[in-house]
Amino acid sequence: MMIVAWKYRTNFENAYDSFGKISKFHKDAGADWINMFITTGADNGSFITAVGFENMKAYGKMDDMWNAPDSEMDKIMANNLSDTHLIETYNLNLMAGNIEGDQSPEVFSNFIFECNDVQAVRDSHKADWKYYQDGGCTGIDIHRISGGDYASNNTFMFCARFKSMEDLGANWDKMGESSYGKDLSDYHSKIKIIKNFNGRSLKFERFKS
Repeated sequence: MMIVAWKYRTNFENAYDSFGKISKFHKDAGADWINMFITTGADNGSFITAVGFENMKAYGKMDDMWNAPDSEMDKIMANNLSDTHLIETYNLNLMAGNIEGDQSPEVFSNFIFECNDVQAVRDSHKADWKYYQDGGCTGIDIHRISGGDYASNNTFMFCARFKSMEDLGANWDKMGESSYGKDLSDYHSKIKIIKNFNGRSLKFERFKS
């Protein structure tokens, strides 16, 4: 699974209108799904549009279609883009995870971080899932992140999914009373968190089962 994501600022009306246009395009271009979020935390109040692809080849096919000589996507999106400020674009490649099924209207707790011990990042999924699952989490994915400001091979994104923001908050309350911090202290000493933000899914469409 490969995901490309755009984080940007705009108003709600433009965000929803843009989603309708690019959703149709990505469906025709062979994407697996598309999701739009509103964020709190880092880059507070920004939107994220994330599109899932089977692999990099499928993503490349989409990019070729968008930029083909006979493509009219830039023209179709011109009014929307004129009212949009792009913050960053990045790619995600799944390393370990168990998030399955549709992703709306769930919320996600996200951490972008650096770590030089790649195996420790992979191994952390099992330990994190033990505590997050007990706290009501419905899945955790860990991705390698690249593109834009994330040029290092040792930059990652941790995503934990919940059914609601209330469940997310209850999870943090419960984990604060558990031995989570102590049990994972060695691993946490190896990582440097770059960004932390929550994302609420506003609109989701799946094109492929």
